[in-house]
Amino acid sequence: MSRTTTLDEARTTGAVVTIHRRALGPGVDLLDGVVLATGAWTLVGALADRAHADGYEAIRTEDVTRVRRARRSDQRFVERAASGLGAWPPPLPDLDVDLASVDGVVRSVARANRVLAVHAEGTAPDECFPGAVEELTAEGLGLRFLGTAGRWERAPRWFGLDEITRVSWGSRYLDTFDRFGDRSPFASPDR
Repeated sequence: MSRTTTLDEARTTGAVVTIHRRALGPGVDLLDGVVLATGAWTLVGALADRAHADGYEAIRTEDVTRVRRARRSDQRFVERAASGLGAWPPPLPDLDVDLASVDGVVRSVARANRVLAVHAEGTAPDECFPGAVEELTAEGLGLRFLGTAGRWERAPRWFGLDEITRVSWGSRYLDTFDRFGDRSPFASPDR
């Protein structure tokens, strides 16, 4: 029996899947998780180390080349481990994500999360860019970058909307920056 499935089948069954995406660079073409919603962009409840429910990823649906269900024994292990370590199945996020376009995804996520990450895997396959949305236009995104030392850059980095292949939020990694990084230039005085 083939483990290959479609995004819609994965969404309706809640199966743990590995999503294969077209070659965007070494090591970035696979994503493990649970498909939560589909549209022009696909919302995935991400799994870290095949055991931790770890935030959300929105990926361009057109980049998906194959979806493979985990073996039954792997599925049971992931369910047991993720349940014991947090929530299972991964819940829908506490926000309504507009999956019709990249700017819809970014706007939706930025309304509810101060820190998000964008990925431009076609040009920077090994990097993610955590930060806060400073400006979003029809042509691009100005992201105030939060560096690995938890310091905010003075000026935004600009990304063309067509460069963005993935948007991440709610992960342990990003939450660490949000909680322990320098006070955001966007923060209210009491933060």
